[in-house]
Amino acid sequence: MLDKIKVLITNQKGGVGKSTISANLAGFLAIEKNYKVSLLDYDKQGTSSVLISKNPHTNIQAYKSGLSYQQNSNYTLLEAKAALRRYSAHAEITIADLTWTFGLPYDFMLEFDVLIIPSSNSQVEIASTEIFILEYIQRQMAKINQKKQLILVAPSRVDRNQLSEIQFPGLGFLNNCFICPPIFRISQINNQVLNDFWFRIDNNIISENMQEFGDFVHDHLLEVKKRKAEAPMTLQPRVAPNLIKPITPLVERAQSSATPVTKAQKEFSFIPAFLRKK
Repeated sequence: MLDKIKVLITNQKGGVGKSTISANLAGFLAIEKNYKVSLLDYDKQGTSSVLISKNPHTNIQAYKSGLSYQQNSNYTLLEAKAALRRYSAHAEITIADLTWTFGLPYDFMLEFDVLIIPSSNSQVEIASTEIFILEYIQRQMAKINQKKQLILVAPSRVDRNQLSEIQFPGLGFLNNCFICPPIFRISQINNQVLNDFWFRIDNNIISENMQEFGDFVHDHLLEVKKRKAEAPMTLQPRVAPNLIKPITPLVERAQSSATPVTKAQKEFSFIPAFLRKK
């Protein structure tokens, strides 16, 4: 059994399957794993909450809470936090669906135990996803350590003949970041979603794919509970999983040169130079 866990599924780019992943993961955890799940849909179009309404279940409650973005104001952050407190109160697992906007501060991500970042496997999208994650970690490193937050990258809408192309080399040395099993591209996706949750539809390829993804996420939700009972973690190099190529940390390269490495350089050695704080 899990303590209360909050999961944010987000990306700054649309069209990567964020809402369909949110709804199907909520269905999997509620039905297959028997958790009380709350799905909080922050997006104005309300796609994920509509998908849940088409496939109701007693273990899932879906809520729509579109945000009002006001420039130079904390109102949006307060609104988002209030909705999260209200709608997660009686759930074991809360899944929030949000298209990320910089109208919200990165602090809001720290409300969650797990971040799931869907990404296509195009080179442009992979680079964008890596920058998004690394910039967040750069700005919130100490708080992420204290929170013991996990980040899961979810390759989405992937053709099965492209599995070998899925690589996120810029994230391979973060010990709190993992790559999920890829979610396959589905033809006529809207019809498939409305018919039923993916893990239990008649198409074995789709259902087994979603079960594998759901089991992977569930295992890492259990890992969150384990981490909470341990000492604070430290972001540091680790052995990369199968879908991540290991790379040489920048600090090691610097140490091999004649120029001394400062303490600040070591602290942010895994962040691309153009993203580091001045």
